[in-house]
Amino acid sequence: MKNKVIGAVITAAVLIVGVAGMVLCIEKIPTGYEGVVYSMSGGVEDETLSQGWHLVSPFKQVKEFTIGNEQLLLTEDEGEAFKVATSDDASIAISFQMSYRFYSDNLVKTYSKFKGMDGEDIVNRRVKTVLKSKVSEVTSEFSMMDIYSGNRNEINNRVTEYLKKDFENKFGIEVVDASIIDVHPDDKLKQAIDNRVTALQEKQQAQAEQEKVKVEAETARIKAENEAKIKILAAEAEAKANKLKSQSISKELIEMTEAEARLKHGWVTVQGANSVVTTNK
Repeated sequence: MKNKVIGAVITAAVLIVGVAGMVLCIEKIPTGYEGVVYSMSGGVEDETLSQGWHLVSPFKQVKEFTIGNEQLLLTEDEGEAFKVATSDDASIAISFQMSYRFYSDNLVKTYSKFKGMDGEDIVNRRVKTVLKSKVSEVTSEFSMMDIYSGNRNEINNRVTEYLKKDFENKFGIEVVDASIIDVHPDDKLKQAIDNRVTALQEKQQAQAEQEKVKVEAETARIKAENEAKIKILAAEAEAKANKLKSQSISKELIEMTEAEARLKHGWVTVQGANSVVTTNK
């Protein structure tokens, strides 16, 4: 009886140890991630772990990398806004976002390159430090007003393409989208911006007034030309009518007009287009 009890205890202990061992060997890879497996004896395995549950030796390590879209935010609220240069030698603080993911086919290579760091460590300890200077390299080609204005599409497109090319080789990261989401000028810079905005508005107003004067002058010129053309056409029409009238007076018409006038007024002589009446009584 005693031996049976001891056997049962040993069996239970073995089961507990076995279950505990299995629990320790279970590795869950979250949705949108892949895991790189490493062991002291075998190094980095060529095959990565996809999302889901996996049995992994407790003597192996698994490092996770996002292959779904992740967003990196560097904002003023989080104390991570940073300054960038401009083409007019200004420096302005910005909040920034970057959507990214690691290239699945390059995870093993990326893991080895960064000596066992996982995806989050690479982004926080490597990407962030390089990101700020790379963004500034692009913004240095644009003016302070370009960056400050709400229309930053060209800048954001340039930043996205620049980071995409650089980070693919450097970090094994695909940059999906990158953009300046806000600007934070200090008081001195804000005053300078306000002055430029005012000057720009005054310039635009002056140009609009000049354009208005040009339009009015052109309108007056066209009106005068049209009026002159109308007078010329009227004069030409009148001259043409007089010519036709003169051409239409024949000898027979004159004789007939004289005959009609004699019947009514006595002796009448008709000369030319206008009647010259001579009466002999």
